[in-house]
Amino acid sequence: MRLADLKKASSVAVHFAHSGEVDERVNTLGLSVLEGSVAEVKTDKELFSVVAEAMKFPDYFGNNWDALDECLSDLDWLPVDGYLLILRDAGKGWSRDPYLLGCFVTAWLESAEYWVEKQTPFHLIFVI
Repeated sequence: MRLADLKKASSVAVHFAHSGEVDERVNTLGLSVLEGSVAEVKTDKELFSVVAEAMKFPDYFGNNWDALDECLSDLDWLPVDGYLLILRDAGKGWSRDPYLLGCFVTAWLESAEYWVEKQTPFHLIFVI
């Protein structure tokens, strides 16, 4: 993963990195850098909570997959030139429930298609 690639809208929107690869330089990309941890995520509700808090979802977020899809493809409350969600402790999260995080990746990639059309960077980094 090259940091410069994160400044571009791309269907390659999900990345994996070691903690040393993601540093303060991400804050110089001109993107809204949002962070959370999936270390303790065991259920979809816990995942929704982490993502909603990190991405500052509005109070009306419904804590379900449809609401997640809707919010990921909206983001009007974060008017910026691009988005970067960093989910830390991903090794623990993927070990605990790979199916759940796989479903989240699917939702993310579906939303990324929308953002590519808008020429807006929309990236997710799982930090191992």
